[in-house]
Amino acid sequence: MRFAHISDLHVCSGPAAGATAREDIIATVEALAGDLARIAGCLDFIVLSGDMTDDARPESFRKLEELFAPLALPIFTVPGNHDGPAAYFREVASGRLAEGDLTGRVVDLGAVRLLGLDTCVENEATGALSAQALDLVARELDSNDLSQLIIVMHHPPFAPGLRQFDEIVRLEGAAELARLVAGAARAPIVLSGHVHRAYQARWNGANCFVAGSAVLPFTAEHPYGDGPIRPSAEQRCYFVHAIDADGMHVVTPQPVRSVASAREPTRADPDGV
Repeated sequence: MRFAHISDLHVCSGPAAGATAREDIIATVEALAGDLARIAGCLDFIVLSGDMTDDARPESFRKLEELFAPLALPIFTVPGNHDGPAAYFREVASGRLAEGDLTGRVVDLGAVRLLGLDTCVENEATGALSAQALDLVARELDSNDLSQLIIVMHHPPFAPGLRQFDEIVRLEGAAELARLVAGAARAPIVLSGHVHRAYQARWNGANCFVAGSAVLPFTAEHPYGDGPIRPSAEQRCYFVHAIDADGMHVVTPQPVRSVASAREPTRADPDGV
């Protein structure tokens, strides 16, 4: 089973129309979609862990659908804080991505099953898990299903160690989620986004992967501490996961091969990524 994990595309309704990311955002996402199409033959599906749009406008959701329409692959999504999330539930339900909305449900794909959680709070960068979401996690972790459980959520469940990131990943209900995961007979895999920098972590026995952002990577002078974060010109990439029947899990960084515009990022919004 192979899939691409992408996050934080921040598609906006027009060039530089309030985009957190950069003026060439549409060209960048178009290049990403083109690269996914190029390798689609070796993928089973795509996971998009939130912040599909930057402004949660109907036009932005439609533009995202247009950019990904050529892909003949299932696309599974959860909302990010920039998606509303109220606008996400309204717009995704009425668009082409409706079948792929993972929020509050489990999709069995054979070797793996995906569980989607809404971690977003309207108009807030920090997140929260509802009692219903935690009940769903508990049920799936107690399941006798032999397939690998993959939890998809926007906010990472752990603090990356950079103060500005740590502040926005605060997640109400994270302690209960940690307790459930730590007590599971078989640890899940957790996929998330939000901080625009790629991370991998072993958290309460679970392997966690933060996708970063192929649109606007963030960096800092030091990997930990109080230093400011800033947009980065580092190579834009996403991640391809391969999981076999024996539990082997290989994660490959996949660079976006071409972008129409190579202008440097010019502004950042570290409190609202």
